[in-house]
Amino acid sequence: MLKRNADTLDSLFNPGSVAIAGAGSLGIGQAFLTCLLDSGYKGKIYPLSPKGGEVMGLTVYPSVTDVPDAVDLVIACVPARLAIQLLRDCAAKGVKAVSFYTAGFGERGDEQGQDLEKDLLRIARSAGVRILGPNCVGVYHPRVGLSFSSDNPRESGAAALICQSGGNSIYTVRAAACRGIRFSKAVSYGNALDIDESELLAYFRQDSETELVAAYIEGVKDGRRFYRTLRELTAVKPVIVFKAGRSEAGARAAASHTSALAGSDGVWDRLLHQAGAIRVESTDEIVDMLVAFSYLGVPRGRRIGVWGGGGGLSVMMLDEFSGAGFLLPASPPRLQQEVWEEVRPFVNTDAGFILNNPFDLTTLNSAEGHYRVLKKLASHEGFDLMVGQVSINNSGWPHKDFGLSVWPDYFTDAAIRVRSETGKPVAVIIHSVLSNWDSDRAVTLQQKCCDAGLPVFRSIPSAARAMDRFLRYHERRNGI
Repeated sequence: MLKRNADTLDSLFNPGSVAIAGAGSLGIGQAFLTCLLDSGYKGKIYPLSPKGGEVMGLTVYPSVTDVPDAVDLVIACVPARLAIQLLRDCAAKGVKAVSFYTAGFGERGDEQGQDLEKDLLRIARSAGVRILGPNCVGVYHPRVGLSFSSDNPRESGAAALICQSGGNSIYTVRAAACRGIRFSKAVSYGNALDIDESELLAYFRQDSETELVAAYIEGVKDGRRFYRTLRELTAVKPVIVFKAGRSEAGARAAASHTSALAGSDGVWDRLLHQAGAIRVESTDEIVDMLVAFSYLGVPRGRRIGVWGGGGGLSVMMLDEFSGAGFLLPASPPRLQQEVWEEVRPFVNTDAGFILNNPFDLTTLNSAEGHYRVLKKLASHEGFDLMVGQVSINNSGWPHKDFGLSVWPDYFTDAAIRVRSETGKPVAVIIHSVLSNWDSDRAVTLQQKCCDAGLPVFRSIPSAARAMDRFLRYHERRNGI
């Protein structure tokens, strides 16, 4: 079953040639063409348009049947009224798969749109052509240069993304890229007329490039099959699921977006839990979980050591992580004394320091001092993992030229160094407000951490939720 699934989807993810219907004039078809060229697609590319001619140095063919060579995949950017004829031409040509960006089918909710879908499916199945979509942006496979966005990373990773929404596909890949995540493959599958979430889950179960799967789902048409396939996947790989359309209004929107059958939220909650999937509540939480699984080592337990700058933020850390089920043990007097001995050479006052977990190091303005303190904390057997937080909008306090402007660099450099030397799980939270200066500084620090494989989160609550879900996954796997 899995082998047949892999064979039928191989032309979608690994096409040797791609034709783009609707690429003859400026518009979405040419945008897809630009994506392939900019992403370094390694196969042959054939723009299609009834007018023929040339675009971007490539010959434009009036129809896919006019292309002199074999065509594996067609990306359809034509109006819905032309979709049937295009599919007939694809069948005649022996095309293996068609990815329909084209919308205006079952998601319209009227009889005409539903009839169009039925006709598409009938023609496709009689000819052995696979359909992705309609109403989707298609496939991103960086290893072969297949992409639905020109600025998607060209490097491959270990995470796969299944996404019913095209816009959320684009956002999730971009947001994850900013946090150091790279994808093996990502696929937007829209209305799921033919290729659906269950078949994609089965494909990624056997995909050797994929170690972790995330999914955005608005609804499924065969719940039993979906549950069975999901359980088979979670048995071998972690699976993160954002089920959208939780409310009655959201379910109506999902139906009008991709004609999905949403189902009750309580049923979904039980289904995902019993199947062993990790449920999240947003695309940003998908990214948080990808970061946790990709970069956060599995700690021995839930005893957490907290360090950083700012008493108020430290209290927030205690509240959020305690609420998420973590233990924040007080540091024993001996550890406090040892930490103070590390701090003493770099300061002339004990003002601004709290050394009782959380460890508030606001006035420690020394790179070596930060490193020594964090090394001491990470070596403490009473902490299973360390989490630090830095607020970029405080780094110019009390004046933009004050020395604490380099504090965030000392903070992140120490975290990177100590993690590599001790092997203890370490994560950092980088806060910023929305001024240009703050956001630029935050992005620079985040990139430094990502390059070093250090997990970065953007808020205390998001870090606590992601790390709790990550630990619960491993606790459940280990029978704890």
